[in-house]
Amino acid sequence: MPDLYAGAGRRVINPPLGIRTFGFSSREGLVQAIESDLTATALVLTDGKTKIVIVATDTGWMELEVMNGLRATVADAVGTTASHVMINLNHTHSSPAMPEWFPDESGQIALQSRYQEDLRGWITEAARDADACLVPARIGAGWGECHLGVYRRETDPNGDVFLGEVPDHPTDPAVGVLRVDDTEGQPIATLFSYGCHPVTIGPRSLVASPDFPGAARALVENTMGGLSLFLQGCGGNIMPQGGLSMDADCRDEKNRTGYTLGAEVVKTASAIHTHRKRGERQSMGSLSRISVWPWEPVTGESCTRLDALDEVLSIEFIDLPSLAEAEAIREECRQAKDRALGGGREWEILVNTRFADWSDRLVEAIEHGRNHFEIVIQVIRINDFVLAANSTEAFYETGLAIKAASPFPHTQVLGYTNGCVCYLPRAADLPPGGWDIHKRWYGVPDLLFQAYSLPTAIHPDSEQRVVDRTLALIERLR
Repeated sequence: MPDLYAGAGRRVINPPLGIRTFGFSSREGLVQAIESDLTATALVLTDGKTKIVIVATDTGWMELEVMNGLRATVADAVGTTASHVMINLNHTHSSPAMPEWFPDESGQIALQSRYQEDLRGWITEAARDADACLVPARIGAGWGECHLGVYRRETDPNGDVFLGEVPDHPTDPAVGVLRVDDTEGQPIATLFSYGCHPVTIGPRSLVASPDFPGAARALVENTMGGLSLFLQGCGGNIMPQGGLSMDADCRDEKNRTGYTLGAEVVKTASAIHTHRKRGERQSMGSLSRISVWPWEPVTGESCTRLDALDEVLSIEFIDLPSLAEAEAIREECRQAKDRALGGGREWEILVNTRFADWSDRLVEAIEHGRNHFEIVIQVIRINDFVLAANSTEAFYETGLAIKAASPFPHTQVLGYTNGCVCYLPRAADLPPGGWDIHKRWYGVPDLLFQAYSLPTAIHPDSEQRVVDRTLALIERLR
């Protein structure tokens, strides 16, 4: 009879002061303080044959190739395979930049490179710690509901989309909760997923922070015990209500948002019983007609299935421009960068440096015939619970589509996992007249493919292909 064993471990992953942050092109200045500890938390699950590692980290972005190497390192450290290691980025916009993210000056690149190397070590140590404290465990699942997120693709009177709030637009309020307990019902780890951009710490705040997921985790742990792992869902087009804070000190809003989510996690997790169940109705045997349902211990297998699959999927670009057109765009971008360097504000320098780097990659893609890039899709099954993930900024509609078609009632869908390659808009989210390489889509970040240094927009069928391949992997695990 297979039994489930579980262990959890954590490392603080705070960056050095003076490092640049990921996430806001309008943020001027470097990290001056740590708002609250950034962490990497690992959960290891095994049935004695198969071993799964799930890592939740307060990191905004990591390159796919770097993540592939990290997953392999973690797998070696605990004795499993890379396909069985899942690393989810919470996508906080107040986490350190990585050296591959932006063509920064040499001192910053060196600082970011040292931090990234430390981060890889800390994540591996957290997984090793979790593997070293395995105990018999049981797992249960539940769904909560939280309405802190709001649809952010607002439309102006001219029909142009910009980043705002559409309060009456549907979202996915589901909070997925997995409770991993020891055999006495005490929490080892509480996993919870929700799709929403962690941007309550706004661009005027020069701190490193896990944003609202950190406050949510703290509430869950202080109330429930054990460690908690926030897994970022499909939040590509979802913002916290209130949007970006323009305060220098954003802790109040961060805490309020995090506590709202964390309270729903506690409520949901408290209703999940892993070590006992409600028994048959009995009479108390007194003169009154009183019925009771006594608790009975849960017996039987604690692990009926533990498995994971991953797949590399090729995503195609729309047609690239001619080389001559691309070279003209590059010259325009280089001139704009030079003008910014000649007296522009810091944010103007950052933005124009990004576009200059993008234009170089555009020309390179045409010269080398690069017409696609890769993402990773991964599915983990634990008993009859499923985590389905991909390495994009997926929209909430993508998560709903996968959940609706999954044969498993409890299917949590995650973006930002094992890397973060690009936004994943659906065909319906792309401009009706087509994406224009000459237009600067500043108002709607999910169309600003230059922010990820992709030469052009992705093909309109890309999101549907991700949905289809994810469901195919889920079917294989059924």
